Amino acid sequence: MDRLTSHAELLSLSGDDPWVRWALPDPLQGEVWLHDAVALVQRLGPRPGFWVAPLRGRDATTEADRVRRALTQLQQGGHLRRLGARAVSVPQEHAEVAHDVLDLGDGGDWDWMWTTSQPPVDARERDVIPLDDRRDATELERFTREHNPRVWTEIGTGRVHHWVGVRGPDGALVAVGGAEREATGVPHLAGIVTATQRRGCGLATVVSAALTRWALAGHGACTLGMFSDNAAARTVYARLGFRTGRAWHSRMLA
Repeated sequence: MDRLTSHAELLSLSGDDPWVRWALPDPLQGEVWLHDAVALVQRLGPRPGFWVAPLRGRDATTEADRVRRALTQLQQGGHLRRLGARAVSVPQEHAEVAHDVLDLGDGGDWDWMWTTSQPPVDARERDVIPLDDRRDATELERFTREHNPRVWTEIGTGRVHHWVGVRGPDGALVAVGGAEREATGVPHLAGIVTATQRRGCGLATVVSAALTRWALAGHGACTLGMFSDNAAARTVYARLGFRTGRAWHSRMLA
């Protein structure tokens, strides 16, 4: 395997991949390797592991074969153990290969999406109000737990640095959304939740559009992650101009 230290080199090798551009920091953090035109990117943080990202069109052999060889090298070379990796993310189309090579446990399938385009203007964005991660933590936690317990977003820790919401006539929250930060500093939408009884009214679109507009004003780009089986969310984000850059199959190492 060849060690990579230059973000510019990886970006060039990837063909200006948006995930490399907007999600991976410059300079690169952790260990990054190139094996058979597959980038193996160490993932730091609370769930340390590896992103296994094929650089499409870089080799004559099939992509699945390249992914298999790269995963085998990670395993047999002892890199997973040496770096304390707890999880691995591979493209969803290569999930079967990953399970063949590695002993994998629980996880999820999700899309990493991005945009640099302004969303359509919605007059209801004037109803969007700012919220505070710590001051409003109790209300935010209660609302997300009641209306979407599947949300992974951390509340009250400072990880979400920008919250917004919409309140109904009685003052109660009917929709919320926040933004974390990619390692590049680019805002990454998270915790988009609409009250169960108000779904289908377009509130998720309103909150997401307001957050996206704010992100683009400050950084020129906005990203998000969504569970791949969430068809309703996919429709919302496509309408706002988001595109899938990587569809990940993320699993803990058993």
